[in-house]
Amino acid sequence: MPPMLSLVGALLGGSAPAKLAVANARQHPERSARTTIGLVIGVTLITMFAVAGSTFETMMQPLMEDAAARADISETLSTSLAVISVLVGFSALIAAIGMVNNLALSVMQRSREIGLLRALGFTGRQVRAMILAESVQMTVAAVALGLVLGVAYGWAAAQSLFGSVTHAGLVAPSIPWVLVVLCVAGTAVLAVGATILPTRRAVSIPPVAALAAG
Repeated sequence: MPPMLSLVGALLGGSAPAKLAVANARQHPERSARTTIGLVIGVTLITMFAVAGSTFETMMQPLMEDAAARADISETLSTSLAVISVLVGFSALIAAIGMVNNLALSVMQRSREIGLLRALGFTGRQVRAMILAESVQMTVAAVALGLVLGVAYGWAAAQSLFGSVTHAGLVAPSIPWVLVVLCVAGTAVLAVGATILPTRRAVSIPPVAALAAG
């Protein structure tokens, strides 16, 4: 995760809030990895099943001369994968909630640091931007890594499980782009939603009180 976080952090820009968000992730890689790893696993599993099923369907199409039989297999496969994806999706949702909780806990533990920034002239808007940048950095890195791993594992699973049956040889992975778009959209919602409560608490505490609490 640390290399992925650094890569995404480089895309956040050169503003003070963005630099502080990137520096925080680099200074505490274990905490950042713990916060994001659950989401990585959830996205990886969902993508893996989707890519494996889509690739298997692609491998089967040249072998099925009967259009009705091909449609029946496709429908059965799609239904099975949909059920599995929903079940795995719940684990991804739980992981996302866990990431939100970890981010909120991280903000609480850094009350003194945030109070010091406020005392040095950081505005409430800049504090919100910093926490949003941290959330964006973690969610984008987690989803990007999860998609890469999911595509790789799904393709490998389809090749190893069905390659010898279909005799299709090596085929390119079939990527369900709708799922990719949904993951990106979900990332945007998660990145913004995860910052609402932590930023509200961070900017509501007076700098003097935050420094005293630390």
